[in-house]
Amino acid sequence: MSTRTLNKGQTGLTHHSRIERKRQRGQLAVITGLIALPLGMIVAMSVELVALNSERARMQAAVDAAALAGASQLAVSGNLAKPSFEYAKDFARHQLQDLSPRLKMTFTAQQDQSGGFVVDAIGSRDSFFGNLVPPGGFTIRVKAIAETLSQQPLCIAGMQNSHRGVSIEANATSAIQAQNCLIHANGEIQTRQSGTIQAGAIRSTGTASGTGFAPAAHSGALPVSDPFRDRSIDRCTTCRFGRLDSVRLYGERGHFALLPGIHREKIVVSGVAALLLLPGQHTFCAGLTVQDKSRMFGDDVVLVFDEGSLVAKDNANIRISGRKVGPWAGFVVVSRRENDDEMRISSSAVDQLLGTIYLPGSDLIVNASGKVAEASNWSVIVAKRVITDRNGGLTINSNYHGSGVPVPVGVGKSAISQKSSARLKQ
Repeated sequence: MSTRTLNKGQTGLTHHSRIERKRQRGQLAVITGLIALPLGMIVAMSVELVALNSERARMQAAVDAAALAGASQLAVSGNLAKPSFEYAKDFARHQLQDLSPRLKMTFTAQQDQSGGFVVDAIGSRDSFFGNLVPPGGFTIRVKAIAETLSQQPLCIAGMQNSHRGVSIEANATSAIQAQNCLIHANGEIQTRQSGTIQAGAIRSTGTASGTGFAPAAHSGALPVSDPFRDRSIDRCTTCRFGRLDSVRLYGERGHFALLPGIHREKIVVSGVAALLLLPGQHTFCAGLTVQDKSRMFGDDVVLVFDEGSLVAKDNANIRISGRKVGPWAGFVVVSRRENDDEMRISSSAVDQLLGTIYLPGSDLIVNASGKVAEASNWSVIVAKRVITDRNGGLTINSNYHGSGVPVPVGVGKSAISQKSSARLKQ
């Protein structure tokens, strides 16, 4: 009997314990639930804050790189600041394109009063509780300022890009000399055999090969935009529909004067003739050749080639200086963009080409002995390719204040580039 009573007591205690344990488990579940919610929120917020700091760091790195790239771009684009600003913003966007789905970003680029290149970025993204904490979402603000270390004016630019090979080269025993200014190749730059290239600074977007550089050429530079890409060089209607296939010959021993205007046939100056180009714009429908021992000279002129180009050979002597006023002020030779006829200098007596030679779709080839253009106060060449060969010599001076021919915006003294690199100020 007592044993049965004891068993009942034990059974009663066990039942009570089970009820108590269930009650405790219920309380624990409630407490756990109460704790889990804020704990989960803390974990989620921590993860978001870590991601936010990572995004801020990446944005800062991107604007740092963009400011350096923009400063370098602006340095060789002269006063054409707007393309450099757009270049820098696109550069930064490209670095952060994988963040764009969740992070909305805006970029601005400008120059400050000290000439520094400034890139600002603002990023916005959702915050907690429907953008209530903080109100309106997270905002990231970063800024970078870059400056150039040293400066060189741009005087030779080979515009053919790096995917299409060499854009500046000196072959055989030829030489390109451009003291105190910058030679830049958008493609590869090279010296072959005993060819030499000397300048204040030498750069290539592609590779630099050969041993004839002084100073050493720097490869991997940023590409240079065409400084004159916004200039209109329309097809000459008269050349297109009124061009003559005949040749106008200035020969023998005469002295001739050529009025500015449209020259419908090919012009050849030969023998010992002398041709004076009167001031103004001379548009050539079929090219101009100066040969034998003839001479061509002119001041305040620009030669615009709709088709064909300027060819100087034998012992022809050329002394011309560019326009001083008008839309082509500062230019001496210009070729239409679709014109791929090369300008060839094979005469050692081409003493003066004062001004800018702009051949966006064609090459300048110099294979004459001597120093072509040496008598020019200054010259600037922007061409698809610049090539010297045989024992040819091309001399580019940079005495920009020594003539009445203005330097176009974007090159020469109006386009300053650092000799080495840019650096971050902030």
